[in-house]
Amino acid sequence: MAANLRPNLAFQKDSVQAALKRLASSSVLTFCCDDSIIMQHGVFALLVETLNSLIQVKYQTTKASPFDSHDVIMAVLLAALSTYATASVAEVMLLARESPYCTLAGNLRLFAGALAAISLLSILDPILGFIASAVWACLFMAVAYESRTELGNILRLVTHKLLTCSPG
Repeated sequence: MAANLRPNLAFQKDSVQAALKRLASSSVLTFCCDDSIIMQHGVFALLVETLNSLIQVKYQTTKASPFDSHDVIMAVLLAALSTYATASVAEVMLLARESPYCTLAGNLRLFAGALAAISLLSILDPILGFIASAVWACLFMAVAYESRTELGNILRLVTHKLLTCSPG
């Protein structure tokens, strides 16, 4: 039976390199996969995976899961991960349109990712998590203050669209 199987070309080195070259030359990869964005996604994934592993090691001798005893932190974590995913998609769409609001979506993605990591850190070490949360809140407020013009423009645009679409 093994003699009848053909080698899978997708796993051959030359085939993979050719596919990557085709993908790199396409316009889709050029606008949505900036090296810094890919690196930020990798750092975020590594950080969350490392914190999750450390939590598992710390709580391996207890019967109860740390996620069961930290309901609020888990809700914040899920909201942050959902926001991270949504902002990532929005950032790619705004990059494709060359929108000036791309930076705003990128900042939202970064802050949501940081909040997710801080949530896991709060389970691992509550004091360090509190300190990181305080720093995160200060940075978030500073970036929100710097982005107030863009946020105002978005709010005005959404309000105008809602008012023009309403039946009454």
